[in-house]
Amino acid sequence: MSSPLPSVALARWLLQRAKTNRRGFTLAELLVAIAVGSVIVTSMLYLVVELLGTNVREERLTQAQQDTRRALDYISRDAREAVFVYADPATVADQLTDAPADSIPVLAFWRLKPIDIGAIAGCNTDACATLRVRQNVYDLVVYFHRPNNPGDLWSGPGRIIRYELTNYSNFAAQTPTDGYRDPSLTRDGFASWTREGDTTTGSKPVLADFIDVHDDTLGDVVCPTAFLPTTTAESNSFFVCVRDTGAGANPLNQSMSVFLRGSTVEPGTGTAVIFGPTSRNSSLPTISTEVLVRGRIERQL
Repeated sequence: MSSPLPSVALARWLLQRAKTNRRGFTLAELLVAIAVGSVIVTSMLYLVVELLGTNVREERLTQAQQDTRRALDYISRDAREAVFVYADPATVADQLTDAPADSIPVLAFWRLKPIDIGAIAGCNTDACATLRVRQNVYDLVVYFHRPNNPGDLWSGPGRIIRYELTNYSNFAAQTPTDGYRDPSLTRDGFASWTREGDTTTGSKPVLADFIDVHDDTLGDVVCPTAFLPTTTAESNSFFVCVRDTGAGANPLNQSMSVFLRGSTVEPGTGTAVIFGPTSRNSSLPTISTEVLVRGRIERQL
C-alpha cells in the first residue's frame, strides 16, 4: 500500500507557492484604472447633460413655433374679413393718438363686425336705423410690432399688439368711441380716413409675445414676386406684403402675404437658445401665409 505523504506534500507545496506569488495592485495600475474610470464616467455624464439640454431646446423650439403659428393664424383669419387694406399702415396709424409707443405699424385694415340688433331695439335715431339695415359696424384694426425693454412685463424680445377702434364703446347705450368716424358715411372714405376730434380711444391687447425683433443679418424685407412691402426693413421679423397691380400702380387691397418669425429667448434671462452648431435664425425660419381679402371697397388702383 503506497503512502499518501507525497500527495500531501505536493498540495502543501502548491499552496505555499500560491501564497508566495500573491501580491496587490501597484500605484501605477491604480492611477491608470482611476484615469480610465474618470474618462468613462465623465463621458457618460456629458452625454446625459447633452441629452437633457437637447430635450429642453427642442421643447422651447416647438413652443416658439406653435406660438408663432397661432399668432399667424389669428392674423390671417382677422385680415381675411377685411374690406379695405392700407398699402401704407403708417398713414392711418398717425391718426391714432393712443397708438402703442415705440411701435411699428405693420398691417392696417377696416373690417365688418356683426352687431346684436336686439341691443338697440328701443333706439329710434337715424344711426340706429342704419345699423339695423347693415347689421354690422366698421372697425379699424392695426397690428403693431413693438420691441420689449429689459425689465418689462414681457419676457420675449418683441410683441405684437392688436389695436382696434370700434364705433361704440358701449353699443347698447350708443356711447360713441373717442375719435371714431364711420368711413362709409364720410366724404374722405376709407383711403383718406381721419379721426373725429383730437383723441382716439381704442383697445390694444397683446396678441403674442416672444416675437423676434429686427435682425440686421437678415437684410431688407424681400416680398414674393408681384408683392410690395407695407413697411420698411426695420420690421423684418414681422411684415406684410400686398399685391402689386403692375408698374407704377399702387398696391391693391385684395391679397397679402404675412410673414412672422418667433424667438427662443428664455423667459427672464434674455438669452437665446442655441440649437447645436446652427444659428438662431436657421432654427427659427420665418413662417408665412397668403391671405385673400374677401371684401373690396375703394380699391387703391
